[in-house]
Amino acid sequence: MTKERKQKVVVFPSSVKELVSFVHRRGNLVGEAGFRGVDRAKEGVRGHRWVQKARGGDYDSEVAVEWRECREGVETVIYGRADGVMAGSNPPLVEEIKTVDRFWNGKADLLHLAQLKIYGAILATQRGWEEVELRLTHWHLGTGAEFHTVLRETRESLEAFLRHTLDVWFEWILPEARRRTRRDASMETLEFPFSFRGGQRELSRRAYRAIRNGHHLFAEAPTGLGKTLAVLFPALKALPLLGEGRVFYLTAKTPGHLAAEEALRKLESAGAEFRSVTLTAKNKICFSEDPGGCDPRSCLYAVGYYDRAREAMKELSRLTRIGREQIEDVARRHMVCPHELSLDISDWCDVVIGDFNHAFDPSARLQRHFGEDASAKHVLLVDEVHNLVERSREMHSAALSVGDLEIRPGAQRAKGSAKAKRALRQAAEALLDFVGKAASQEPSIPRQAHHENKIALNALPKELVEPCRAAKEALEAVLISLAPGTPLSGWIEPWFALSDWLGAVDAYDESCQTICSPAGEVRIFCADPSERLRSDLKKVRSAVFFSATLSPLEYFHDLLGGGAEDDSVQLDSPFSSEQVSLRVLPLELTLRFREQTLPAVAEAVSEHIRVRPGNHLVFCPSHSYLAALREILEPLIGGIPIAIQTSAMDEKARSDFLAHFTRATNTTGLAVLGGVFSEGIDLPGDRLVGVCVIGTGLPSLSLERDILRRHFDSTHGRGFDYAYLFPGMQRVLQAAGRLIRSTSDTGSILLIDRRFTEQRHRTLLPAWWSGRPPVT
Repeated sequence: MTKERKQKVVVFPSSVKELVSFVHRRGNLVGEAGFRGVDRAKEGVRGHRWVQKARGGDYDSEVAVEWRECREGVETVIYGRADGVMAGSNPPLVEEIKTVDRFWNGKADLLHLAQLKIYGAILATQRGWEEVELRLTHWHLGTGAEFHTVLRETRESLEAFLRHTLDVWFEWILPEARRRTRRDASMETLEFPFSFRGGQRELSRRAYRAIRNGHHLFAEAPTGLGKTLAVLFPALKALPLLGEGRVFYLTAKTPGHLAAEEALRKLESAGAEFRSVTLTAKNKICFSEDPGGCDPRSCLYAVGYYDRAREAMKELSRLTRIGREQIEDVARRHMVCPHELSLDISDWCDVVIGDFNHAFDPSARLQRHFGEDASAKHVLLVDEVHNLVERSREMHSAALSVGDLEIRPGAQRAKGSAKAKRALRQAAEALLDFVGKAASQEPSIPRQAHHENKIALNALPKELVEPCRAAKEALEAVLISLAPGTPLSGWIEPWFALSDWLGAVDAYDESCQTICSPAGEVRIFCADPSERLRSDLKKVRSAVFFSATLSPLEYFHDLLGGGAEDDSVQLDSPFSSEQVSLRVLPLELTLRFREQTLPAVAEAVSEHIRVRPGNHLVFCPSHSYLAALREILEPLIGGIPIAIQTSAMDEKARSDFLAHFTRATNTTGLAVLGGVFSEGIDLPGDRLVGVCVIGTGLPSLSLERDILRRHFDSTHGRGFDYAYLFPGMQRVLQAAGRLIRSTSDTGSILLIDRRFTEQRHRTLLPAWWSGRPPVT
């Protein structure tokens, strides 16, 4: 947000809307119109254009305004566009247009009036108008009717309003400017806190170059390299270049947050001055004890939020590293929503630690940072990015079933209940009718037994869309009519399901297929979200994608929206082949041979465990295979304890499983390849001495995988690789990667599957493992 000029003026730009929201917003976190879909914003844009077009020829639309003011060496630039100006009327007219629907309460929003006054003040001052007519126009989306709130203001009164607004604004930004000046000075002298090791320097250099030049970097940075510190260091050094931009460190799981926080602590100890915040998922940080979830219309921390939030933010602004503990403490004392407080303070932080969905999920992204109007100013550091391929498919896909369209037991009666129930029944009937007709159509993917009677259609289910929109609108009416504090459960679940599904429908393109299930489900499946990710990346200055397993690089470059101008690098591992003993046992592990080869697999695993006593992890292709292996393996390994991964493990069960692996134990853990213990866990030193991977990790045969294979055969000529081989080998590499976590670790890896002897699999194994593993 700051940039330095020759006269050492720090500049804070702000749109009129942002300025007014910060200074004048009061009241509750959520208004009466708290239930709206993304289509509502698009309708609003169309309404604006209709009203502007209907005005006379002397009406100027989208009039740019700008106000600059400097105090104590800090300049603010206020900018925006007035919806309409008629300079020749008497007095001159300034108009702000807002669209409303049938749920509008008929009252003018005080923020909209404040925004109009700022436009009026700037224009009156700059054009010398003595008096101004301010008109707030509400245009009804359903009827086209206009409703006007008209104010006549003198230039003096408007200038006083602008002055008061800027007084409050400067009270906040003056200390913030001093902080950022200190921050930028600290970055000039900041040195890497340790001696660079291995490819760490090269990763830092490439990351800084990508940020400086405004392009993206794809980096395979092996475990042990210190990649978290290696990307955060250049990102902090680049903060003075970012203007209004921030650094977002995004991960798939909580351990990644902890690693980023630890790296920031080290950089702070090395002299870096900055402010960071870690975002916590709303459902985890919410103070509500209501089993039905938080209702922001009645929650004590949401009602009157904006009356108390600024004082809470002032307190947080005195801290340098803001985590969940600090957010919750301040939020409780000031009686404000902790989740919203964390988002508000993120506007004033240099580093934001969060999840993939904060930037990439269309239903969960942070609109304030990555919305449609976002400028390319932020930097993304995306850790463990190999997970983003499947995660992004999930983000852009959505399913709707007959069960989703049922009102849950206990739903409160409300105005419009009968209409909503009728609309849901009609949507359910339309869904079943569509599924029934689809069964007789020619599918886009030939039917196979493993499709489980599901079929794929290369077309949008148009006849289902309108009944679903009608049901969603009817549910919105019910939800809005419910009094604050009335449980929303029963009505809110189908509304969420419809909102997600209709969002996927609106984004439907050639990368999508419609999957119909005879059980009464229609799924919009996005096979290739790369174009959508490419669009997301246009909203940021630079993204650094990195992971320990990012092979082959072209696969991730293609699927994550990379461009021809972007950089890619595979860095050498700090580990050596002397640290690991690697063997391949070429048994047949395809599905039809698994039962036949199971005794030989059990014997090989037993030998692997006996040769090197200590803790071992054995990764199996499925839970059923794990159970069968356990029966044969237990008598073979004598009294060695076996820890089992079950199909449904909560956090305590996972912790109990890992507790078996200490330096003093001799435990064999049986886990599922691709499951929760395949990545994101660290068992350094003697806590783990051996890993066995059974199978090549290929995803199970399914209609979805066949869609991927067909799609990538068509677009890249490598359908099997993109749908099966590369995702499978990612699982193998992540699982085997649990073994060697530092330069002092040693251990043995056993890969069991004939396919590991094939060239296309062997080329994907890390070079430092010793190149050509012996086949036994």
